[in-house]
Amino acid sequence: MKALQIGCGMIGHVIAQDLSRDFDVTVVDRDEGRLAELQARLPQVRTAVASATSADELAPFVKEADIVTAGVPGALGYAMMETVIGLGGNLCDISFMAEDFDLLNGAALARDVTVVPDIGVAPGMSNFLMGRGASLVDEVTEAFIYVGGIPANPEPPFNYKATWSPLDCIDEFLRPARIIEEGKEVTVEAASGLHLKEFPGLGTLEVFYTDGLRSLAKNIRGRTVAEMTMRWPGHVEQMRLLRSMGLFDKEPRRLGGVDVVPLEITADLLLPLWKMEPAKGDRDLTVMRVTVSGYRGRDEVTTTWDLLDRYDETTGTTSMARCTAFTCAIFARAVARGLIPRKGVLAPELLASDDRLYDFVMAEQKERGLHYRETTRIVRDAR
Repeated sequence: MKALQIGCGMIGHVIAQDLSRDFDVTVVDRDEGRLAELQARLPQVRTAVASATSADELAPFVKEADIVTAGVPGALGYAMMETVIGLGGNLCDISFMAEDFDLLNGAALARDVTVVPDIGVAPGMSNFLMGRGASLVDEVTEAFIYVGGIPANPEPPFNYKATWSPLDCIDEFLRPARIIEEGKEVTVEAASGLHLKEFPGLGTLEVFYTDGLRSLAKNIRGRTVAEMTMRWPGHVEQMRLLRSMGLFDKEPRRLGGVDVVPLEITADLLLPLWKMEPAKGDRDLTVMRVTVSGYRGRDEVTTTWDLLDRYDETTGTTSMARCTAFTCAIFARAVARGLIPRKGVLAPELLASDDRLYDFVMAEQKERGLHYRETTRIVRDAR
C-alpha cells in the first residue's frame, strides 16, 4: 500500500519513518532542505516539493495514495484538509487548526472518504480514551484530561522546555478555556483552577485549565468535562507574572522609544531559555491521565488511563514526537486496513466504542513502547 505524508517537520519525520515499515511512503513539503534531510535519514522514502494547499500540486500524490497523513502549521490546516478531501483522499491529520473541521463533514461524505482530525496525543489519544470511557457508562458524571510535555530535568525559573512552538505554549496562558460545568459549556480564565496533583512514577505536578477540549466539548455529554495542562511546580507563577506585566500583549506598544509587539519580543527572549537541546543533555517526558467517571445502571464506574513516556535514547526522538506521530500512523493503518469503515470527518472520540479498533490501537501503541495503563474502579449500587 501507498501513503502520502504532507509536511516534513519534526512530527512529519517520525510519521513517515513509522509508516515506511509497511507502506511505500512519499513525503511532500515546500522546504527542500527538510526533504533532503529526511531523504538522508530515510532513503526508502520518496520526497517531492509541493504545497499543502495546492490541489494541482497534490493531486498526483493523493490519487495514488491509500492513506494521507498530515502535519502542517495550524494556519494551513483547514485549507489542506479541504484540498485533500476534494481530491478524494482518506486522511489522518495532526494539524491543530483553529477552524471547525466538522464543517468539512459534508464534503467528506460526498467524496466517500474517511478523515480523522486531531489525531496526535492530545488532542488525539486523549479524545479517543475519553470517548472510550464515555462508551463504558450510561451517564458521564466527570471526565478529565491531564496532559503535559515537560523536561525530564526542570531548571529554574521556568522549569520548562518547549517541544513545540513557544508561541503556542504562551497562548495557553492567553486563550480562555472552554469547559463543561453542570452539563453546560462555560468559559474560564486561561491557567485558572491551578492546583497540585500527584502522578505515579513522577511526583507532584501543577495542573491548570487550558482550552484543549475542542470537539470533546460537543461530543462528550457529561456534567463536568475539562482538560488541564501539567507542568512542574513554579511554571505557572512565572507565566502569570509575565502576563501581568503586559509582556504577552499582542497589540503594538511603544517601549524604550520603539513601537513593538510585546508578545513577539517575549517569545524571542524565551526561545533560547526553552529550547530543547538533546545534544546538551535535554530530555523530555510526556505525561497524561484520562479519567472518566459515570454510572452504568446502579454502579459507579471510573476508568483511568495513565501514560508516562520518555525521550527515546536509541533513535534520538523526543517523547512528544513519538506519542504524536505514532498515534497518527496507527490510525492511518486502521483506515487503510478498513478498521474504520465510516465515512466523513470523524473526531477520535466518535470511534472509541468500537472494540476491534480499540484493541488494535492499544496493541499498536504498546508495540511501540507507549504503555497506557488502564485501571477500572467499580462501586456497586452507588445510586
